[in-house]
Amino acid sequence: MAQITLFAPDITCDHCIETIRKTVEHADGATFLEGDVDSQSFAIDIASGAALDRVADALAGEGYPLGPARPARGGSTNATIATNVALDLGPQAFAPRYTVEKSSEGASITYTCPCGSTTEHYTYDRAKPEQAVGSCCDHHLLIEPAAAARLRSIVGGGYSIDVQTVQMPWGQPVEAAFASKG
Repeated sequence: MAQITLFAPDITCDHCIETIRKTVEHADGATFLEGDVDSQSFAIDIASGAALDRVADALAGEGYPLGPARPARGGSTNATIATNVALDLGPQAFAPRYTVEKSSEGASITYTCPCGSTTEHYTYDRAKPEQAVGSCCDHHLLIEPAAAARLRSIVGGGYSIDVQTVQMPWGQPVEAAFASKG
């Protein structure tokens, strides 16, 4: 099972979290872990992408549709990071732009590449615990929790890695790591 954090913008109190807990527990392949009213988020374990779809549908039926991460009331949350974090980057580092859309596998991500291509595609498959590395002209992309560390172990030295957070269609923020020769 994979642990993910989801967001429901209609969460306003502990009763909402309790309703979400009960709803998740009735969805086959999902287990409720914890919820947080302030960040309007909750964590679950899921067995598959299909289980996530069942949870999303059930929650929408209860009045808690999944949505994007929002800053916690009275503060901010790391889940809404929109800027990139650079690892081993110099002043001329490239930061790709991502467009995320729902797909049958989970998500289809279009991204820019420094070679000038603006139509590179990456598939995020929710059924796989580790995602495949996408490549374009000796640049490499990995999108998954802790993507930068895993990508670094795959490509080795000699690469700069741009790290951003992308929002999946089901509301989960996930790390996107892009490696460029540098």
